[in-house]
Amino acid sequence: MKYNLDEIFDEACSDYASVHLIGDGYESCIYLGVKIIRDDETGSVKIFDPQKSTNYYVEIDPEGYMFFQEQGWRKAVIQMTLSKYKSKLDRIKDSIAREINSSNSQKRLKFFKETREQILKKYFKLTQKLKSDD
Repeated sequence: MKYNLDEIFDEACSDYASVHLIGDGYESCIYLGVKIIRDDETGSVKIFDPQKSTNYYVEIDPEGYMFFQEQGWRKAVIQMTLSKYKSKLDRIKDSIAREINSSNSQKRLKFFKETREQILKKYFKLTQKLKSDD
């Protein structure tokens, strides 16, 4: 199904898991760190992803908008977050291998393994949500 941006915004605001914020001149919703905003004056809808920057939100690219229009709000956000978790797991795997091959610090290895475990738990929870929504 193809969604337009207004339908995606309405879905985000009606989603029980999204946080709905009303500001001065805009209305927004946030779910799993992904933010969607509708400007009150122009009515334009924009989607922002914090994954591209650690300190602030960056607007998603045109391919990202197409993905949201194909999947809808909840499914697209979950899939984007799963993708983010996969890349984090890959980086942790590389860090563990690098640590084993170089200094072999048990403290750092334990930290990487605990971090990997936490991300795997989050990943599993999200895959369950995705399956239950289908």
